[in-house]
Amino acid sequence: MGGAPSGSSRVLVIDDDQMVRALVRVTLSAQGWEVLEASTTDQGIAKAIAERPDVVLLDVTFVGETRDGFAVCRELRSRRATERTPIVLFTAHDDPENRALASAVGATAFIAKPFGPLELHAMLRVVVAGGPEPSVGVFLIDAGIITAAQLERAVAEQRLRQGGPDSLGQALVELGYASTEDVRVAQARQQRAREAPRSAAGLADLRVVIADDNAAVRDALHAAIADEEGLSVVGLAIDGDDALRLVRTLTPDVLVLDNDMPKRRGIDVLHAARADAPDTRIVFFTLDEGIRDAALEAGAAAVVTKDQPLRVLIAEIRRAAASPSRAATNRGVVLAVRAARGASAALARTRQRIAVLGMLGVAYAGVFLVLEPFLGASASVLGLVPVGIAGALFGPEIGVLAALLSAALTAALWQGTGHLLGEPIFSVGGNGVGVLALIGIGAGFGVMRIMRGRVGATSRNAAAIAETAAALVTADAADVMGLLADAALESVRADAAFLYLTVPGGCVELVGATGAFARLVGAREQGEAVRRVLASRAAAVVAADRAMIGLEAPRMRSAIIAPLLTDSVNVVGVIITLSSAQTAYGPTEVSALATYGRFVGHVIAMRTLSTASAPSGAAVVESARR
Repeated sequence: MGGAPSGSSRVLVIDDDQMVRALVRVTLSAQGWEVLEASTTDQGIAKAIAERPDVVLLDVTFVGETRDGFAVCRELRSRRATERTPIVLFTAHDDPENRALASAVGATAFIAKPFGPLELHAMLRVVVAGGPEPSVGVFLIDAGIITAAQLERAVAEQRLRQGGPDSLGQALVELGYASTEDVRVAQARQQRAREAPRSAAGLADLRVVIADDNAAVRDALHAAIADEEGLSVVGLAIDGDDALRLVRTLTPDVLVLDNDMPKRRGIDVLHAARADAPDTRIVFFTLDEGIRDAALEAGAAAVVTKDQPLRVLIAEIRRAAASPSRAATNRGVVLAVRAARGASAALARTRQRIAVLGMLGVAYAGVFLVLEPFLGASASVLGLVPVGIAGALFGPEIGVLAALLSAALTAALWQGTGHLLGEPIFSVGGNGVGVLALIGIGAGFGVMRIMRGRVGATSRNAAAIAETAAALVTADAADVMGLLADAALESVRADAAFLYLTVPGGCVELVGATGAFARLVGAREQGEAVRRVLASRAAAVVAADRAMIGLEAPRMRSAIIAPLLTDSVNVVGVIITLSSAQTAYGPTEVSALATYGRFVGHVIAMRTLSTASAPSGAAVVESARR
């Protein structure tokens, strides 16, 4: 019986079908995997973020829920905790549209229902390097000899006996679930499965990903490479974004890459992959002979034109995989230098603050001891000076810290000079009011530092732009979508807002909503007015009913729908504001939301272009998942 991947790998299965969860639990736990389960989308998202499993197995259809597996996958890809976690989607509809949507939401792999335990194992061994070998019991389930429940009971019996791998077969025979001959045949199949990958002189197969937007080319390459000893095709990409996602999630040995592809050209994939997967060698297979010099200079292992025989490509794949790579070493040095510089700068800032606080404390203590014989306890008023300076230099947090340190130092100085704690300084000095005054002064000077230079309109606008840019680029995309929906309420008078992005198949998906409507995120209902706005690329005022906006919005009576434009032609979604008033909107509000919609469209485009380190797939909506 095979062992689990190193480190006791964990898998999370999110499916409302108890039988599917049981199949996954039994077949994987027998190999030592820790299997987590969730029966609803909310439970699944919460467990994935909290537990950070090594792989997520996710159903597409959840009966009675607004969100489906595609929406859950999009949500997980938008969270930093799970943005790189491999996600395998289960679906009963294995068709091009579902595959395109799975790629768009960032799925790592796609497996059609119903599937058997061996198919599940085969998929996991592709997605998770060093995945589990199927046990004898799994082969018996696959052959229809035993059930998952029977295997679970036999595994429990085996563990009670603390037996070796062969004891599972013995337990199955003794429990009457299988005959000795059944177990012998299953063990023979298991042995053949172990020996099959050891081709090419006993070496493990080289793992290859093929990226080409032409289906015929992909199929031909797949067949040719898969027939070669020592080569295994572990992924097929239909465009540049898909290729980069597969490289990041599967880290293959070799990527066979076309240059002219949708979403992202091959040369752009090369630049991104060199940074994120330096051990993956890249071989171009393209009609574009003109990119040879640029590709080789950027780190490609070889460039093969499509008019050459496939044997030339196969030879270049083997040569590329066998050649040493300097990219990983170079990248490690660069990252180490950057990390050292960042840590050094942070340490220097911390030391500077400690040194300044120390000098201020020493100065205060010295002046207090000089003036105390003349002023008595009132000399502690001088503690306001270092507190104000610290707040002005470093902000309110350090100002408050300086106030607390000053209060403690004052207490020590009073004790040393014979004053009682709480002794009045002036009429406001007793009962702790002086300490509160110090804290207020420290925080006040810190706030003054923050507000410095923001009195003028130019400074205020510049600060707002800088803060907005930082929030849009650095925050989790799910949070950004919520913020963009909330900000729509600041653009026009409204009681609620919906933010939709387009997805493959011609529909839209709700990715951001305000207040109580946030529970609807993931819905794909599309109203008639939404379709019209997407087609016309012009904002419109409509009634806020289900037929127009696609969702039920209680107490809302009127709405504005504005397109999210990245330029004069491309639309990536819509923004909708809703009001409980019947006649809330006029031309001014329509113009304001249309302008805001253009801004949001550019934000979506900006996030798409600026997420070179993200692992996701094939559509503009993908930018909202970072």
